[in-house]
Amino acid sequence: MYDEDIEKTVLYYIIFENEPINVNEEDFFLIKHKQIIKAIEMLKTKKEEVNIISIKNAIKGKDSEILNYISIVADSKYGTSVEYAYRELKRLSKKRNLIKLSKEMQENIKTELEPEIYIEKIIKELNTINQEGEKEKTFLDIVCETSDLIEKKRIQGSKYDYKYFTGIFDLDKVTNGLHEEELTIVGARPGVGKTTFALQIAHKIADKGIAVGIISLEMSETQVVQKLISKVAHVDSNKLRTGNIDITEQEKIAIAEGQISDLPLFINTRLRNIQEIEIYARKLKNKNNLGLLIIDYIQLVKSKNKFNSREQEVAEISRTLKLLSLELKIPIIGLCQLNRNAARSEPTLADLRESGAIEQDADNVIFIYKENENSEEELVENVVIDLQKQRAGGLTKVVVRFDKKVSEFKNLVRR
Repeated sequence: MYDEDIEKTVLYYIIFENEPINVNEEDFFLIKHKQIIKAIEMLKTKKEEVNIISIKNAIKGKDSEILNYISIVADSKYGTSVEYAYRELKRLSKKRNLIKLSKEMQENIKTELEPEIYIEKIIKELNTINQEGEKEKTFLDIVCETSDLIEKKRIQGSKYDYKYFTGIFDLDKVTNGLHEEELTIVGARPGVGKTTFALQIAHKIADKGIAVGIISLEMSETQVVQKLISKVAHVDSNKLRTGNIDITEQEKIAIAEGQISDLPLFINTRLRNIQEIEIYARKLKNKNNLGLLIIDYIQLVKSKNKFNSREQEVAEISRTLKLLSLELKIPIIGLCQLNRNAARSEPTLADLRESGAIEQDADNVIFIYKENENSEEELVENVVIDLQKQRAGGLTKVVVRFDKKVSEFKNLVRR
């Protein structure tokens, strides 16, 4: 599964045309070609010139044979472009890697105890193989891509892409909604509404046809769905729990159930560690094109790895979530419990419980707290949505109405 002429052509372009081709010795089948490309890689690492003599000196063997063979390579252009030769080399390399992987699968699957985890591992390896043929970007390529993106937004003008807007008007005005490849932390003390806030965003985004994954370590699947039904039907959530529902409310609930039943929402309440969450997220991305992931809440997540302190463990969890958002190109919302002293004053970034790494890894940090901390607990009250960190923009405080009865945040009417 190789083409000797193609391998020679690629070597020709690297040695004699100084083409910056992104290859390694595994892309070549013939041993002598592997030796040459390995020598070239070593020379480049040492920042030395790549030519016939330097390659000969880097390969320890018979000088005359090496020189003669590289001379043969010099005549190996065959009228083939560098793009075609590179593409063919990578295509054949991928085929060999797939054959190798399939053989390994046949052997490993016999003793594999957790096939689901193994399947996700194989999917990741397949994606890696598939990406190997991508040409390495130069800084100029990145600048051009960025320029194209800026121009595209200029042409659109004020026509934003609203698919990731939260529905909290004054917050969206500052953030332009959620963003792919960003980790957003939502912190609050218990009972202030952080879960309701996240579910409201999940519902709004799923309603646009975007797949949303909700990982809850605090509530059951039915509790999560009850909150959604309460909001959509506008029926007191306590009545859903007790069953004290009249005929009119039954009709509202039936309509709400029909409205949410087809939403691309994926709820999982069985995951307990960050490794399981990572596998589940990749599975949703592969099968359902996951567009948003929500974790409720970070301090309940564990890790299979051993750490000297809980702070180190939480640091690994937050870092994994940030890297996952980059890899899957999705926004991730992580809910977070605040320290107890945050209840006595307006919370700050220092109040994120258990780890300063959460603050460092997050692109955005939002706190939710009562507008009047000294007021008695009410079913409907004003709360503050406080954007205290936005890596790519400004900060803001937004006051909204929190209706606990129907699990909903409402924008205040502007006067």
